[in-house]
Amino acid sequence: MQVKGLYPTAEKTGKAVYGYVGKLSALHPEMVLCLVYFPTSLSRSPRHIAWMPRPAIKQTSRGYRCQPARYDGEGPSPRPKFEPFFDDAGLAALSSECFAASAG
Repeated sequence: MQVKGLYPTAEKTGKAVYGYVGKLSALHPEMVLCLVYFPTSLSRSPRHIAWMPRPAIKQTSRGYRCQPARYDGEGPSPRPKFEPFFDDAGLAALSSECFAASAG
């Protein structure tokens, strides 16, 4: 499992896709990328936590990307396709035998 915190600044604009883009220390078929979405850079409590399986992580020229959320004036929220991977439902899905093959 790798954990990445996402802390938007006050200048953050709306985005149709929002998540992590960058390097990862390791990849393997059963890894989980845990994306912790905070509502602002000053908040101590996350708004959402996404538990993303390996197939949802794509290689790019900047490393890897996994963008299961969107960002609007209210802050980060799950994109409909990825809702099963967020918060309590996503955490519960980790125990599923087919979680590692899920892509949303």
